[in-house]
Amino acid sequence: MIGILILTHGELAKGFLSALKLISGSERQIEGIGLFHETDIGEYKETVEEKIKDMDQGEGVLVFCDIFGASPYNVTAQNFKSLKDIVRYRAVTGVSLPMIIEAVYCRENMSLDALAQHVQQMGKEGIKELFDTVRGSETNE
Repeated sequence: MIGILILTHGELAKGFLSALKLISGSERQIEGIGLFHETDIGEYKETVEEKIKDMDQGEGVLVFCDIFGASPYNVTAQNFKSLKDIVRYRAVTGVSLPMIIEAVYCRENMSLDALAQHVQQMGKEGIKELFDTVRGSETNE
């Protein structure tokens, strides 16, 4: 099974995991790590590296990050050199709850690369504006 690691600023990762549990029940091989003001970035990098290694069961790890170019993403990228010969992982930014849910439901039936592509597409398709959606359905009637 593909492991899922969620890296965010503050308690966001914890909130995603709480919502996921509410929607789908308890899940295996999914964890979140928040970054806080008091967090030492070197220790955070090491924690992320160890968690990626621990979560790999042979099919890789999908790492979700909240913001492209921010610290959770940067430490994931920095760990590539030390992990590239040990574990396969992919990192996707702009994480949302629908992306996480989709990853959980699809991870046993897709390869790591396919899953990373799939959740990115789901994230894009999941962005809607209420009134544009309503207007669009009115013109189709």
